Amino acid sequence: MSAERATVLAGIDGSAASDHAITWAADEAARFGKDLNLVHVVETATLDLPGRTTDGISEELVREGDRILREGRDRALRRRPELTVETMLVHDRNVPAGLRQYSGDAVEIVVGHRGRGGFAGLLLGSTALRLTGHYPGPVIVVRDQAEDGAGEVVVGLDLDEEPGAALGYAFAAAAARGTRLRALHAWRPAPLALESGADLRIAADALRERLAAALAPWRGRHPGVEVAEDVVIGHPVEALGRASAGAGLVVVGSRGRSFPLGSVSHGAVHHARCPVAVVRPYE
Repeated sequence: MSAERATVLAGIDGSAASDHAITWAADEAARFGKDLNLVHVVETATLDLPGRTTDGISEELVREGDRILREGRDRALRRRPELTVETMLVHDRNVPAGLRQYSGDAVEIVVGHRGRGGFAGLLLGSTALRLTGHYPGPVIVVRDQAEDGAGEVVVGLDLDEEPGAALGYAFAAAAARGTRLRALHAWRPAPLALESGADLRIAADALRERLAAALAPWRGRHPGVEVAEDVVIGHPVEALGRASAGAGLVVVGSRGRSFPLGSVSHGAVHHARCPVAVVRPYE
């Protein structure tokens, strides 16, 4: 969690899911001692269609955006009266481009699980892919029922990938909440190993050693964080889904430049029962 980045940024659209995201983002800003920046994007791409008459539409969208931002600010301050809350109405071609205008000062971006207007199709469309796959830093997708972030932090780790960004954020999140961090690695034995009756305990022990080694430097930086280590057999998305049932936050990494959003990260956003942070390293 960078001390130089001064805000938590929440993209809002007036939907019920967006309201949950505002509440969660307000708590998050308070936890980390940051300001809260609420951004609503008026998508200009929808107004630039050939042959389409847009007289009065842009003005109405601005009025609606101003209302959404006023109500969002009121909601955040009811939740956390001590916060400094700024609001921004942005005109841009789409939601990801609009949020990027204000992302440089943000420690993280928070959005609702589903929305309307610019956030319609958040999980399956380009909005989700551009936010969680390409934005440098944590992007948190908040489930409708999530408000207080209670419960442990679960970080899913692929031991063949560089885990630094996800672990750094996960440890900071657990420290800020005063909760346990559960480091989870799920693996699936090769079919031939199962058919041959190989002793899977040897492979599992080796994975536990690799997991412990990956966690060691971060334990040293956050000695006050209790850490549980889990190595389980199964599909990573299914394992994260089960762990999320009692969690306040699930943290996963993105796959970097070549593969901005991996199948596990995308699956976790779909199936986790709590907010999911997809963390890509800052550039």
